[in-house]
Amino acid sequence: MYCTVVWLISFLLSGMVRIFGGPFVMGGGDEADEQPRRTVVVGTFEIDADEVTRAEYGRCVEARACGLPSVARPDDATSRLPVTGVTWSDADAYCRWAKKRLPTEAEWERAARGTDGRLYPWGDTADCARGNFGNYDGEGRCPGNPGHPVDVGSYGGELHDFAGNVWEWVADWYDATYYRHAPATNPKGPRRGVRRVVRGGACCSMLGLPRSSNRLAFPPDYRDDDLGFRCAR
Repeated sequence: MYCTVVWLISFLLSGMVRIFGGPFVMGGGDEADEQPRRTVVVGTFEIDADEVTRAEYGRCVEARACGLPSVARPDDATSRLPVTGVTWSDADAYCRWAKKRLPTEAEWERAARGTDGRLYPWGDTADCARGNFGNYDGEGRCPGNPGHPVDVGSYGGELHDFAGNVWEWVADWYDATYYRHAPATNPKGPRRGVRRVVRGGACCSMLGLPRSSNRLAFPPDYRDDDLGFRCAR
């Protein structure tokens, strides 16, 4: 019992959540690139409870292991806002510096769906109060939501901001037809591509809903004010 408690305390202090491996149903959402819905098996992994903050990323910049984000702010050294304005390579470099890695697309969706295959990280019904999404300049599905990124940990339970706040880079190259021929165990995406996958939706996505299976992709050198990441291992 003592060893278990010590491990649990150490694990919680690490800022990561353990996701136990096994099968889950992936894809099958509203868009063609989420088809076909299929059973995928992933191994046990850990994933950051929060999106990487500006303060955390800044320490990597100070260590000369990460490139500068596109916008620097005076309070970055202490900011709890998610880091944004970073490329896929910046995100990958930070995770490696932190002795972690970017999650695969399958791992990200497994964490978002939970053990009961939820359509959204909180359940099966869209809810503006459960995530920072749906507002751009006071318009969209959720006009009362912030309309800009907010401090990490503002929404969610054990895992925070899996729906909305900022889009999150994951490890995989994007292929709209990948699910038709992807391996059923620990899929890691195509071997090459033009764009990298992002997951989770963002604050300023006016109309799209941040479903657990929703996919989007950008060129790996793309930057935006609502695009960040979290790490896994």
